[in-house]
Amino acid sequence: MLAVLVACAGTQPPATPSTTLGSIAGVARDHDSGDPIAKAQLHLRPRGELAATARITDRRGSYGFERLAPGRYSLTAEFAGQPIDIENIEVRAGETTFVDLTFTLGRPDPIRVDFNDASQGAIDHYKPRALAGSTAIIEGTVNDSATHERIAGAVVTVTRDRGATQQTVSDDAGRYRFEGVAPGRYSVSAYYSISGRAQIEVRRSDIAVVAAEAVVVPLWLEVAKP
Repeated sequence: MLAVLVACAGTQPPATPSTTLGSIAGVARDHDSGDPIAKAQLHLRPRGELAATARITDRRGSYGFERLAPGRYSLTAEFAGQPIDIENIEVRAGETTFVDLTFTLGRPDPIRVDFNDASQGAIDHYKPRALAGSTAIIEGTVNDSATHERIAGAVVTVTRDRGATQQTVSDDAGRYRFEGVAPGRYSVSAYYSISGRAQIEVRRSDIAVVAAEAVVVPLWLEVAKP
């Protein structure tokens, strides 16, 4: 059993990391509906230590751990009897590491995730409760394949098989979202410009999108830092 040090009972979003400390933040949701999960219990501990810091997700499913020393961490989350264990989360000085949590409500089997496992980039689907029957959603994150950092400011494009396109830019948490998407087959691409260097681009093709469904498409860019 984890020894718990309750550092803060609130769920304030992470403050901007200092140049010597980092943070971890994310959102908890239900896999099948995409609904945010409030009041999930979270415990974070540095690798090799037993003492943990506790948090609770807020009404939007958001959480944050601030002022963390650089290094590897383990995160345990629990809601409705289901535990999620995430290992090998790396915190870097001056950066926020985004770790989202997906529970499977009604199917409370334990979930174990290696944060560095490349297979976490699989395309996923869920059915939002309030989504109109004739439209769909395409969403996801843009990530650095080497460091697993989220990439803000990447230009994301979805292209339907008949040529219609939409564009957006990934937000500060590296997330993107297209609503009101017509059913069909799509490709999703992202490009990112680094000052003084060439643009970096990735594309995922032949993605089936059906009505009343959300498709989650993670995008991984090779952003090698100089």
